[in-house]
Amino acid sequence: MAIKYFVKAAVSEYESEGKMKKRYQSIGIVMETKHGLMLKLETLPIFAMKEGAILAYLNEPEDKAEQPKAANLATLEDDPPF
Repeated sequence: MAIKYFVKAAVSEYESEGKMKKRYQSIGIVMETKHGLMLKLETLPIFAMKEGAILAYLNEPEDKAEQPKAANLATLEDDPPF
């Protein structure tokens, strides 16, 4: 089953550089199955409900080459500066 979309919902707002921005949380995925598309909800941000509903965005997965790489443990310092 291949992941077709990541399901994300706006859960809160914050101010940055004088502008209001939204904070998003991943709440599930949409998968391609032999019977069609299937939605898997992993969490429901009830606190983000407005007017009795949660609006969610479907974001296509990013290409692996475009995703930022995680730091390699071998490149981290042995003694943290704190």
